[in-house]
Amino acid sequence: MRQGKVKWYNGKKCFGFITPDTPNEDGNTDDVFVHSSALKAAEIRFLNENDIVEFEEEVRNGKLSVTTLKLIQRDEESAKRFQERRAERRRAREERKSREEHKERRGFAFWKK
Repeated sequence: MRQGKVKWYNGKKCFGFITPDTPNEDGNTDDVFVHSSALKAAEIRFLNENDIVEFEEEVRNGKLSVTTLKLIQRDEESAKRFQERRAERRRAREERKSREEHKERRGFAFWKK
């Protein structure tokens, strides 16, 4: 298995790339494509930028693709930023929802008079 760092991973798009630390048997040092199916098989919920992983790859459609994945070390700083963005989106969604409910109640009271 090779080791590398997650270059980026987008959970909404369900894919990302890993930058390997060492070349493979063919001497290839290109970034390796990782799909959400590899995460699901490894029972990993998400990847953050700069997480350290071990992986096996194969060539699919002329490109390197991860087949087996193992999380070695989480990048705590990236994980913290991810959690902060997630909490901010959740607060914004709840705020929008409460504003919409407030508008509905105000409209209902107006028609009730």
